[in-house]
Amino acid sequence: MKLLVRNGTVVTESGLVDADILCVDGRIQELLDTGTPVASDEVVEARGRLVFPGFIDPHVHSRDPGSTHKETFEHSTLGALCGGITTVLEMPNAIPAVADLATFHARRAEHEPRTWVDFGLWGLALGPDNADEIARMFEAGAVAVKLFWGYALHRETKGLVYNFADEPPENLLLPPENGEVLELFRAVAATGGVLAAHCEDRHVLAESAERLGHPIETYADLLAARPAVAEAASIAVGAQFARATGCRFHVVHMASRMGADTVRKARELGAPITAETCPQYLTLTDADAERLGPLMKVYPPVREADDQDALWAAINDGTICSVGSDHAPHTLEEKNLGFGAAPAGGVGIETLAPLLVDAMSRGRLTPGRLSEVLSSGTARLYGLWPRKGVIRPGADADLTIVDPAAEGAVRNDRLHALNPVSTWDGTPLKGVITGSVLGGRLSMSDGEPVGERHGRFVRADHAATRAAEAARTGARVA
Repeated sequence: MKLLVRNGTVVTESGLVDADILCVDGRIQELLDTGTPVASDEVVEARGRLVFPGFIDPHVHSRDPGSTHKETFEHSTLGALCGGITTVLEMPNAIPAVADLATFHARRAEHEPRTWVDFGLWGLALGPDNADEIARMFEAGAVAVKLFWGYALHRETKGLVYNFADEPPENLLLPPENGEVLELFRAVAATGGVLAAHCEDRHVLAESAERLGHPIETYADLLAARPAVAEAASIAVGAQFARATGCRFHVVHMASRMGADTVRKARELGAPITAETCPQYLTLTDADAERLGPLMKVYPPVREADDQDALWAAINDGTICSVGSDHAPHTLEEKNLGFGAAPAGGVGIETLAPLLVDAMSRGRLTPGRLSEVLSSGTARLYGLWPRKGVIRPGADADLTIVDPAAEGAVRNDRLHALNPVSTWDGTPLKGVITGSVLGGRLSMSDGEPVGERHGRFVRADHAATRAAEAARTGARVA
């Protein structure tokens, strides 16, 4: 199978290049001078378009199995495809959670027949409760392991408990204490993998809720009960643990200036720490709460305009290396329970890339930086590079095609989620994702799938990625 993407402006590691891309049997074979005669089975016209390495969403909660009234893996990956994503990394906290090797293999087998895009799997870190499983999951290809540092889990299902008061204490598995977390850092360091954490210190959260003095009723109450210092405190502890152990530590869904400043300083001191943020923190502020209500409730919460500005600065100076959706749907009825009782999370997988493309088109980041945070930086972090995240011979033929001059809008009635309720409904978009190529086949055009689904499981190989990155940069492999 030969596919030619012609007349596009290709976003490469060294900059923008006008070139044709020849894909053969699912891999990129060659970048050609524009207009070079070549035989192909299919041609994708990309004149006036930017051609990116296929976008990756590293932070997806498909709720499948266990909570499929909220979302399914088939719906979430279809939404990913239609939103310009070619690979998703599925979080481990469905029910049962991916906290051991047997469940890892079972989840892969369940998802492979139903995926619209390529996918990888996270593992769940529970501290002492599954210490023996961490290395096994990495050996099986886990992209990372996730620690819900500020959450309780249900003792039997390992599902998230959004509000402690909803469950009797005997049903709760509290997050590990810091001494146990330090041991977890050591265990992950020994594998060469990545430990990521939801960074909100539960003791700070408990004190803040008590100081509030009444149940959460308003958005201001929610911010008071979950202050930015809770995020920064956990990041600071994690950074020191990373320095002490050599463990690669990743902060997911960073939401605050305090958090970004803490990561930046830790990196300057040599800590092996990286960070992610999400579109909700880049496009919304507390001022939107009156308009959106509990639909915009996420953890950590969306904060003020100053926090948003700091996160954009962190994207552009490299403090943030990856942007994910934190796609975590609930039903509309659940979200309408109010700021106190509504679960945190929302629909985002299909709007991740369009919102970042809009930001690029409006000058908030360059095409190269967009490629880094939605593709190459994410692929390097999670052990998928250079198979993913780059347009060069030998890489997977995954491409996302963008018309920077077109205009569109987010529309809930066009989303493919099981519960298509987005906080961005009606948001105008400058720049439109017009197509994507997955495994050397045109798989999406104008926001709808083309042909049958053919996504595959992708196995992370952190050692290979580190070796390839060392060869690229001349750095020594640790």
